[in-house]
Amino acid sequence: MIFNKGKKIADDVKDGKLNSSNQETDNTPKKNNSDLRKQLMKIMFIIVGILVVFLFIILLVVIFSSGKKTYDDVEKIMKDAAVEYYKVQKGLLPQEDGEKVTVNVSTLVDSQFMKPLDELLDDEKCSGRVEVSKVGDQIVYTPYLDCGKNYTTKELYKAVLEQKTVTSGNGLYDLNGEKVYRGEEVNNYVKLDKMLYRIVKVTADNKLLLIMNETSFDYSSVFDDRYNSDRGYNSGFNDYRVSRMFSYLDDLYNNKLDVKILSNNDKEKLVNFDLCIGKRNENDITNTNAVECTDVLADQMIGLLTASDYINASLDSNCMATTDRSCQNYNYLRLKDSDWWLVTADSANTYQVFAVKSNGYIEGFNSSSRKKVRATVMLNNNVMIRSGDGTIDNPFVLK
Repeated sequence: MIFNKGKKIADDVKDGKLNSSNQETDNTPKKNNSDLRKQLMKIMFIIVGILVVFLFIILLVVIFSSGKKTYDDVEKIMKDAAVEYYKVQKGLLPQEDGEKVTVNVSTLVDSQFMKPLDELLDDEKCSGRVEVSKVGDQIVYTPYLDCGKNYTTKELYKAVLEQKTVTSGNGLYDLNGEKVYRGEEVNNYVKLDKMLYRIVKVTADNKLLLIMNETSFDYSSVFDDRYNSDRGYNSGFNDYRVSRMFSYLDDLYNNKLDVKILSNNDKEKLVNFDLCIGKRNENDITNTNAVECTDVLADQMIGLLTASDYINASLDSNCMATTDRSCQNYNYLRLKDSDWWLVTADSANTYQVFAVKSNGYIEGFNSSSRKKVRATVMLNNNVMIRSGDGTIDNPFVLK
């Protein structure tokens, strides 16, 4: 048997079978090594690719983060620096409503809250300051950057006054010591965060009275609906100070209603004002607000338009008395689909308030009537313009 087994091995060697088996066994590690090298090369290429992409991203960040800042960027840097500065110097902040203080860029640079302007603006020669004012309960920071002919921070009222006053036709008029928009087609649109407004006038101290462009929400309100003993029913009273309208506008300003007409950013741009709530007769032709301002509600943040302000917006020479029907003519304030309340009441009684009818003239209504509400607010004189020319297609946009 041993002889037979040895003979079989010898035959296998002769036939090459044993060598073939051994050769296959010897090649297996070589194949495994080759596959391993291929996998390592693949991993290496992936790692290199990731590194190349990562370095490219870093390069882009460096390119776009370096160099000259935009003027808007620098104004924001100035504002943020002033905020940080006054966190340290709290005692220097304005304490009284309407009070204003100023910090120069040089002070912010020396205090290491920002880089010098020439570094931020690639050696451009500029100067700057930040004005800090107290408006109600808020502290408002307003940066002013002056780079000569290249760029200067511009207030909205200056952009408005650049339209120049006119003595005829549509436009901005010198009237009663103010700059007043009159006519049917005037470029006085302002876009706030929430809504579109119209500039009614620029006051003597360069603040801007705005009115909502439309009563763009389907919500009406009574002026007042309390029981009036003079009438014997709930016709309401026409004294704004104690009216439902006074409460309604307060809720509207403080976002307590479903409709929101002002954002927090909008409110930072507003200033309180004296709302003239004096009554006038339907035949009165004194349109300087002298009659309405015989009774003033001070420090208001929201209100309604006076009869004088509506009348003055018309270019019709026959629009003189409170209820003259000619006041509907050449008047941008007219809304053809809405009756809306004025703040002015009829001095002849205790229950009627004037409203602008959809046909454009003023008429007295019971306080308990429901009309649309077209609120007014006052923009501060330090509000800056970002863009726009006041047209409906390109309204003034604020910073």
